[in-house]
Amino acid sequence: MLLQLLRFFKGYVRFRAKGRSPERFINLTAQNGISLWDAQPVAGGIEACMTVRDYRIIMKTARRASVTTRITKKRGVPFLAAKYRGRIGIPVGAALGIVLLIVLSRFIWTIDINGTENLSEARLRTLLSESGVKIGADKYYIDTDKVKRDILLEVEELSWLSVNIYGCHADVEFKEKTKKPELDETDSPCNLKATQDGVITGITAGEGKPQVKVGSGVAKGDLLVSGVTLTKDNKIRCVRARGEVCADIISEKEIKLPKTYIYNSISENKSDRFRLSFLGAQLPCSLSFRFFDNEVYTRSESFLNVGGKALPLGFVTETAHEVTSVELRTDREQARKVFNKSLMLFEVFEKAEAKIVSKDYKISETPGSYVCEAKLVFNENIAEPVDFSAEE
Repeated sequence: MLLQLLRFFKGYVRFRAKGRSPERFINLTAQNGISLWDAQPVAGGIEACMTVRDYRIIMKTARRASVTTRITKKRGVPFLAAKYRGRIGIPVGAALGIVLLIVLSRFIWTIDINGTENLSEARLRTLLSESGVKIGADKYYIDTDKVKRDILLEVEELSWLSVNIYGCHADVEFKEKTKKPELDETDSPCNLKATQDGVITGITAGEGKPQVKVGSGVAKGDLLVSGVTLTKDNKIRCVRARGEVCADIISEKEIKLPKTYIYNSISENKSDRFRLSFLGAQLPCSLSFRFFDNEVYTRSESFLNVGGKALPLGFVTETAHEVTSVELRTDREQARKVFNKSLMLFEVFEKAEAKIVSKDYKISETPGSYVCEAKLVFNENIAEPVDFSAEE
């Protein structure tokens, strides 16, 4: 392969030698140290290949062997250069293309992230970008050891990572820490105390001595189940109190809704701006002189995909949407619907583990708003373990 490449750069010809003694011609070229290759017999002579330089000096040899030679094909760089001598743009373009490939091979084109399960890939890509590992970065200026140190210090959930660069591709492997199992401090004595005010509706004590009864009221911090018990022989024994103490809890909420408000909506008027993105750099491809007083933006990207890999070459579209503002008024019926939804969300998200017992609310008006005063009763477990020392 290397020999063929050298012959191509030097230039060679394929010629045909015909005459009385083509065999003698081959012997004379060998005696004079002239090499030829790929010799094949043809009618009345032979065909073979020879470098341009050797072909120029075989004329005497051909006359001595009584043969005539004729070139049938020309191959190699010298002939290509002569062919395109009047077209300077072709060799210049080829040279610039080679230089461009060499320059572009310095940069990171694609990045793959592997090994993430619980961590956000977007967050990790942001940290990598801040550390210098990003599309368009010069790979020769990336300190992979520093990248590892910085990210491991920033993300406590990671135990290990590696950054490997292959050509124009960066492969980043992450390994998350294994979560430690929660320790059950079964030997530690504790009491159960109330987390909030309420009226006891049920007691289920597995360990410990209940200090309240069903129907009694308790305040936040009151002792519900004691971890101090007596044995049969009247000795004090400290245990870890367990169980549930359910109580009816009153929650009061006040919600205000203005009678007039500004409603913002996106109109059909929009303006698109296009950019060519290459290796992280963006070049505007369109001019838009349409602007709105109030606007919001959406962004979409479309990149060239080859073999399942998204290359850093594509278009970015940024669309500006006009936002219109209208003043609206709220009547009492609309306010009631809004208040119902707000209370429902309160039940679902803030009291997810509680059971609703009753709900009562009233709506009143002020000069500028509607006011909802709600009183809700939930039944929930109010027992909270509080450790104590046996010496106390």
